[in-house]
Amino acid sequence: MPAITVLMPVYNAEVYLEEAIKSVLEQSFNDFELLIINDGSTDDSLKIIEQQTDKRIRIINKENNFIETLNLGLIKANGEYIARMDADDRMHPERLKKQYEFMKTNPDIDICGTWAETFGTFVGTVQTHSAHEELISAMLLYNPMFHSSIMMKKSIFDNDKSIFYDKNYPFAEDYKLWTLLALKGFKFANIPEVLLYYRTSIKQVTATYEYEMNESSLKIQIEYSERIIRVIIKTEERLYFFFQVLIELYNNRLMDFKQKQTIIYFLYKKLLFAQV
Repeated sequence: MPAITVLMPVYNAEVYLEEAIKSVLEQSFNDFELLIINDGSTDDSLKIIEQQTDKRIRIINKENNFIETLNLGLIKANGEYIARMDADDRMHPERLKKQYEFMKTNPDIDICGTWAETFGTFVGTVQTHSAHEELISAMLLYNPMFHSSIMMKKSIFDNDKSIFYDKNYPFAEDYKLWTLLALKGFKFANIPEVLLYYRTSIKQVTATYEYEMNESSLKIQIEYSERIIRVIIKTEERLYFFFQVLIELYNNRLMDFKQKQTIIYFLYKKLLFAQV
């Protein structure tokens, strides 16, 4: 059993695929398998994958369905940890080593991400919160975990078969998974260091399917906030009537969605840090 399974779904990624694979194989940490799932590519992606000779590579072919491919990867992974990787990005040479050491040093952490540096059409550094309390409260407002930087315990999925990427949240399936895991009590962290190089393009999924992604994200935030309100009231019963008024103001359009979410965010954040 390898320490880590690097899970890389591939769909028509022939232009950048070799570069992405190379960045994984050249990691300073060697105890991993690279599980490449060819997600029904119609270009030369499969040919490029099959030309690889490194024995750490394992290949699965299937029909195109990205979310099903991700879930298949969760099942087929052999590692103690699963590290996500996209077929057009690049890993920092120390990424697997630093995340593995972090997870071993902090055994209470179940899901670990990192900062990312963007290149291509847009250049910059994506920074986010590091602490668990900050991350799960921020999920009320946005997705604070960078999907292709994630390393998570395989046992999460082995021990609870109800946990998986949900097809009902297209282009935000990772965001939905994080809120599900947060509500189940799993712990999050981000290493405040750039360990992933994220390629940006006007043709990438986040740009091409921006409307669908925003719709899924809105749905997630509504569902998550409803559950978080229950969590807060369970601890602070005196806030029950406050939330009734808050929801009434929102329903009567005297408060917009962002304002409502921000109020819930600050209350939940205060509750979480009070418990630390």
